Amino acid sequence: MADTDDVNASGSTASVSADSSSAAAAASLGFILVTRIAFADYQVGDEITDEDEINDILAGELAVYVIKRAA
Repeated sequence: MADTDDVNASGSTASVSADSSSAAAAASLGFILVTRIAFADYQVGDEITDEDEINDILAGELAVYVIKRAA
């Protein structure tokens, strides 16, 4: 039986879906934020990829609750 994780029935590679706006924001900044201490609606380990949200968090007192991670 063939492994179908990487190849679909037509023989082409499977595509990976991602939110294009989040990917674009992460690409433009070069990093995302990961929550290290829960705050607001974010739990530990949540990834923040929205560029406006990242800028707001880093500009204020909430910056101590997150770490930067390469996108």
